[in-house]
Parts: sequence; C-alpha cells; structure tokens
Amino acid sequence: MGKDQDVDAIMKDATLYNSLVASAVDLSQANVQSTKHGKILSFIRSARDIDFNQRRKFLHHIMLISNHDDDTWTVLPSPPTQMADNILFRKVSPSGDKIAIFTRSSDDIEQVFIEIWQDGGSSLVNKIPVPKSLHGDICFDTNWFGSINWNKDETAMVYSAERTAPKSSSFFEKENYSKDSSSDSLGWIGKTNTLGFGKGENWGEKYTSTCVLDLFVVNVETGNIGKVENVPVAKDKDSSTLKGYTLGQAIFSPDGKSIVYTAWDGGDGGQMPRRLGSIYCYQRHCALYQSSVSNLLDALSSIDGNHDKDDTDYLCITPNDRLARSPRFIKANSSKDMLIWLSNSKGFDTHGGVMGLSMLEYDSKQGALVNTSREIVAPIHEPENDDSFPGLFMNQLPEHPFLSNDARHILVNTQWRSQSRVIRIDLDDGTVVPLSFNLKGDDETMASQTLLCMSPEGDAIVTQSDSNSPAVVGVISAENVSNAGTEVIKSRVLSKLGPVAATCSVGLLKDEECTNFQSTVIRVHPPHGSVRAPVEGILLLPFRKEKAEKLPLIIVPHGGPHSCTPTSFIPSYAFLANSYAILHVNFRGSSGFGQAALESLAGTAGTQDVEDCVFLTNHVLKEFEMVINQDRVGVCGGSHGGYLASHLIGQHPDMFKVAALRNPVTNIATMTTATDIPDWCYIETFGLGSYDWSKFQGATKEQLAQMWDASPIAYVNNVKAPTLVALGNSDKRVPPSQGIEYYHSLRSKGVDTKLLMYEDDDHAIDKVKSESDHWINIKHWFDKYL
Repeated sequence: MGKDQDVDAIMKDATLYNSLVASAVDLSQANVQSTKHGKILSFIRSARDIDFNQRRKFLHHIMLISNHDDDTWTVLPSPPTQMADNILFRKVSPSGDKIAIFTRSSDDIEQVFIEIWQDGGSSLVNKIPVPKSLHGDICFDTNWFGSINWNKDETAMVYSAERTAPKSSSFFEKENYSKDSSSDSLGWIGKTNTLGFGKGENWGEKYTSTCVLDLFVVNVETGNIGKVENVPVAKDKDSSTLKGYTLGQAIFSPDGKSIVYTAWDGGDGGQMPRRLGSIYCYQRHCALYQSSVSNLLDALSSIDGNHDKDDTDYLCITPNDRLARSPRFIKANSSKDMLIWLSNSKGFDTHGGVMGLSMLEYDSKQGALVNTSREIVAPIHEPENDDSFPGLFMNQLPEHPFLSNDARHILVNTQWRSQSRVIRIDLDDGTVVPLSFNLKGDDETMASQTLLCMSPEGDAIVTQSDSNSPAVVGVISAENVSNAGTEVIKSRVLSKLGPVAATCSVGLLKDEECTNFQSTVIRVHPPHGSVRAPVEGILLLPFRKEKAEKLPLIIVPHGGPHSCTPTSFIPSYAFLANSYAILHVNFRGSSGFGQAALESLAGTAGTQDVEDCVFLTNHVLKEFEMVINQDRVGVCGGSHGGYLASHLIGQHPDMFKVAALRNPVTNIATMTTATDIPDWCYIETFGLGSYDWSKFQGATKEQLAQMWDASPIAYVNNVKAPTLVALGNSDKRVPPSQGIEYYHSLRSKGVDTKLLMYEDDDHAIDKVKSESDHWINIKHWFDKYL
C-alpha cells in the first residue's frame, strides 16, 4: 500500500469514526413541565468534541401537545442550546415553575453560585453564593452518590457535598510557631500528607476526589445554606475523614419536615475498614436513614440563618438490610404517602446482583415512617425459564417512577438478559410486566429501551436504541402504559437527534453509510458449568455483496464481569462492525440472567467464562459458516473482558489470531494489593464467602499461587497472537502494571506487540482524544493481522 493510499485509508477511518460518535445519543436530566399550552420536554445531550478534547452539553426543549381522542401528539421541537462550560447542573422544581442552575465563576477563585430562575425559568430571582468555607465540591453525580432535590413547596433544596478536610500544615510554616498559636492549631502541624487530614481516603476509580459527603440544605428565597448535623457520624467524632459515612441520594419527605437518604459505610460501620472502589460495585454496604430538618429549615428561612434549636436525632430505617439505597416517595392508590427503595437484606459478594423493591408507609401527621408497614413489593427471585423475569438489575430507581393516573404502578429500567427494558411493577401484588413497544413500528423488537422520565400526568418519555441505530426519543401515553399487557402498545417518536460533529478534520457520512451492518441475538446452552443458564451473544454482521469474501470475526467479552453488553448503539463497536463481524458475549456471570447464573462465575473465573466464550464462538462459526471465516478470528476486550481476551489467546492459541486488550487483568496475584477492588481478586478466584469484609489483609502464600493459576499470565508462553495493549495510566481499578507486565512478557518471547499509554486517562480510557485514538489504533491492528 502506497503512502497516498495509507493517508486515504486513515482519512476514511477517521471520517467513519467521526460520523458514528457524532450520532451517539447520551441523555440526562430529562424533565417534563406542564403548561397551559401543553407539555415541555427538556433534556441535556452530551456530545464528543475531539478538537477540544471534551464533551459538550446541549439543552433541548420539545413542546408536546397530545390529542387523547386518537392518541396522537403534536411535536414542536426548538433548536438546542449549548450549555456554557461554567454551568455545572440544572434542577427543575416539581411544578416546573422554578429552575435551579449551579454555576461556577471562571476566575481563579472558582466561586459556585446557585441561580434560582422563576416563572418556568424566564426570570432570575436569586443568585446564591456558596461559601467555600462551608464544604468542598458539590456532588453532581446523580447516578450514584449525588443528589439534588427540591422540597414540595419549592422553598428549599437538599444536596451532597464534599466535607472540608481538617486543617493541616507543614512543619516549616512560620505561623505555626507564633505566640498566638493554640494547642488546637498545633495538633495539625505536619499532617499535610497524612491520610484523613491533608490527604483524603477516596472511593476509588472515578471517585478519586470523593472522600466523605455531607448533606446541606439551601433556602432558595433567603439564600441561607446549612449543614444537616443530625446524621450518622464517626463514633469517636474525630476530625479526620477516615471514618464515618458518605451521605447521598437525599430526598425530602412529602411534608417537607425531614429528609431520607442513603449512607455508605465509610469506615465506621464495621463493614468497610478500607474504602473500596464504588463505581460499578453495587454491593457496597449502605442503609437508609431519616433526619428531621424542621428546625434547620426554620433557621434558614430567617434573615440571619441562625439556629435556635437543634433537630431531633436521626433514625436508621433499614437496620437489617445489608443493601438499601435509592429512596423515592410516591403516593399510592390508597392516597397514602409511601417510601420505596431498592433493597437486599443479605446482600451479595459479587459486584452486581439482583435487588428487591421495598415499600413503607409515611405518616405525615407524625412526620415519621410506619416501620410495621414494610412490604417487599418485588422480592428477589430466580427466573422460571429463559424468557421469564430475571429480577431487578439496576443501580437506581428513576427520579419520578410513579404513574399518577392510576396510582398503582411504577415504571423502572432493568437489564433483562441482553436487552435494557422498561418494566411496570404493580405495587399491590408485585406483578411485573415488561412494556412491549417499538418506536419504529408495530412489531416486537430486540432493541434496548430506557425510561427517561415521566410527565406529571403519567406519560412515559422513553428512548430506543439498536446495535446499528442510535437512540431516538419517544413517548407512551399514560393510558397505554396503565393498560399494557403482552401485546405491543402504541408509542410515538418525538425526536431523532441529529449528529453533532466531533472534529473539523474530516466530514460526516450519511446514516446508511456508517451503520452498514445488521444485528441478531443468539442464545446457547453450554453443557459445562454448575448452572444451566443461557449464554447470549449479540452478532453484528456487515452487509456483504454477493460472492464477497467471508468475514473475519472479532469476539468481544464485556468487562465487569457482572455487567452486560446490551442491544444498544455503541459507537466504537459500530465502527469495527463496518469491517468485521462482531460477537458480543454475555457469558454466565453477566447481569440480567438471574442471581444464580451471575454467582456461578465466582470461583470459576478463567475457566467457565473462557469456555462460555469458546462454546458460543464455535456455535456462531458453525451456524454462519457461509459468511464468517473460521480461520480469521480475533478478540477484543477491556478490564475483565481484557482478562478473558488474554486467557483466550493463551488457552486457545490456534483459535484466536489477534487480540486487542484495554486495561486488562493479567496477573491477579500482583494486582490484589494495588487495586481499588481487592474483593474482586478473592471472590472471582476462590468463590462466594472468600473475602472478609471486616478486615483488610494481603493474600497468603497459598492464595497467591491460586490467583496466579487463575490468571492469563499462567498461559503467556502459549500466546502466538499479535497483541495490542491500551492503558490508562491513572487507572485505579486495574493497575497499568498489569498490562505493562503482559506486554513485556509477550515482547520478550517475540510476539508482535504494541503498547498504547494514555497518561491522564483512567480505567475507561474515555477522554475524548484518548478514546478516539485508541479505537482507531485497534481497528488498524485488526486490519493488519486479521
């Protein structure tokens, strides 16, 4: 290939990649406001910008006017508005009359302000400065720790923010030794680099700046802000941040007199002597608490904001649950106020698992929860067969899951095998009904679907995405949601969001030019293993001209391992699927297939999951032998997927001809004391119950030997496949040394290898420039060797 042809090929790949990431639809902060003219749907879309190496945010508004006589909708979209970089978050009040916008000044001081916009967001009526001395960064991560919520009368909000670290100073600061120095101030001398003082103990990957979160209430009229003091704290009440609880997901009670929130054990509950990585780890010990805020609210409503009287002590609502999170207040069909939340009394050792749905009555007259009224609405259970409900696999409940028109059902998102699905739960009898709808037609679909938000009247705003088609936004009327059964119900597309170009370097292709492949879901039942559960694959096949060459195949096991690849649009794999057949493998251990199937991987990692991948691959090679070349099979995976890819080229060196690894686990023995999730090393190697949550200690000599045996490094001498390794050097989950060790091991034995290192990236390698660079490198690697 000549130089000009090389440039042409690179430009072609860059154009295709730009087109696919430009089509990606990532939505958040969706809300529906009711007006006298109709409803206004608003949401924020995140789009990649390679030139600026950032994700730009666009605010969309769509006017919806429904005709309930014939179930049609008039849709009036308006052009999106780019959100300024200094806008941190926006929160619409329950009525839609007010909008709180959190902003940050662009000067060196970086002052945060809370702007209160009224009259539907048309008038700025208050601008509240947040004192820097009050707390650290506000937590806007509402997918997990964070929470920003209004009270019912829209006079106050509650949010989570980082606790200000205790004072610390160098041994050599002159003011430490002044005559005015008190004994208290002398206690912080020399603690600049002490964990819990000058340095914080964080929650690992993606949460490196999150140590201890406290709760704060702001009165949006007076501008006063106060800390909620009557919460669980460190038992010895020292000033370090090593103990206590991390507080988040706070909501106001219906009467506005108290708040209910989630508290994660941060070192004082006997379940977490060391804070372990939290992201994607849904088994970290947590409980729900209630704290009165009546007196705090009274104080904040006065001009000076001073407290005259402290609030009563806190109450643990879920003392017998190992896992309890995501509280939501709803009004049930008896007109009673009810608290619902995700719960699991026993918890689970694996990072993912099935959650139950619990419910408790709230007595507004007493301002308290009725503890004798607790019900388990959706209990934890095993699926009856391959197609039945597998259990609730979710990290949080939707912000407003309630159907207001029938006062009986809630809508939630869950992983249902290889699909993301919207399900309706009956609060009376716990019946679960998956909503069967198709925004693109009347037939059933294997697309993944999610609930974005609910309108005040109970209409469901949803998205739908296929492996070869970006997400579209649609609506299902409240009546159709309430009456849903097994038949496909009516739905309507509201918006097909157009592309947002990621770079000026190359242009964009038409939709049909950049998703030139089809997808299908394949289910098999391997004979090996202790659990007879299915393994599913999502096969992406490029369209071929008649008599064209057979396609090379790339196997893609997902990370986690207790996660799942859904049947949704993933730009990076759509990029590869224009040239290669892609097989996503949801092996046993994946979420969405029941707890027994998920836990069957614990103690069998490196064997059962490897055999599942090989069994499914052989099945596909046989079933599609007319279109797939069985002699041209590669593998691509990140994290646990990289662990599996390394195992596959080591255990089956003649089957897999090339590999691309992204932050792979290659040697569990050398990872166990360097990762933010040491529990993974034990549980996936030795099985359930093998990790002592009340202690932290290194592995024994015997355990290290077993960890090595379960690692890809044990098979490295068998590897023949050219291997690309991509690493984020700030990775807290899988130390970069894992990939570096494997790279040098392969290189020393003469295997073609290439190492990509991204200095400022972490485990996901998801900074925009790093992401684009490493995916085009991966395609070129497969182009060269497959």
